[in-house]
Amino acid sequence: MSIYFSELVARLMDDVPAENDIPSAMQYENAVKDAVADFSEQCGLEQIGTLNIVAGTAIYDLPADFLKLTLLETFFNAMDGVLHSVDGLIPVSATWTEKFTIRNGQIRFYPVPRYTMARDFSYKAAWVSTVIDDEYPDEEYATMGEREARIILLKAQEIALNKVSNAQSGTAIKYSFGAVSEDLGGTSEASRKTAYALQSDYEAACKKYNGTVGIF
Repeated sequence: MSIYFSELVARLMDDVPAENDIPSAMQYENAVKDAVADFSEQCGLEQIGTLNIVAGTAIYDLPADFLKLTLLETFFNAMDGVLHSVDGLIPVSATWTEKFTIRNGQIRFYPVPRYTMARDFSYKAAWVSTVIDDEYPDEEYATMGEREARIILLKAQEIALNKVSNAQSGTAIKYSFGAVSEDLGGTSEASRKTAYALQSDYEAACKKYNGTVGIF
């Protein structure tokens, strides 16, 4: 099962109708994108990848859905001071250490590797989409199901309602005419309270989705 970006946007528009063109079409789309990004941070998938290390090369690209490294395979044996590679044993020293940094989707090793081997790693992955039609562009979240979509829409609704609330606050009016009075600012407060409740529902849903014992 998969979920389409256009489907998420359409469902959000039904859940949070626009008022005076707020949210705009772009704001609806951004709300979905921001919600997917937040859900990825809260409930990212666990994936396994492979780094094909080449002697003399320090920098390697990470997968497009990479968020956080959780485990990197190593072949160093501190007892005998050697690195076990496909090309044989590489002597280093008992005090040899390998460090790495991760920036902008790339991992850099220090010192520069002197070995050639494939190293598996585990990582926390984001929910990413792929464009499925160049003529009528839409994006597909291939690994996303209805359960994930429902949780994501809670966050998207909160984001969209805050847009509505902010717009209402900017035009709040309180007036009275004889015995009749009305405070239009109350509408803004109601939207804000609903958004706050949605955020609480979203956090509870994420906690339930991750389970009692977290993976990461």
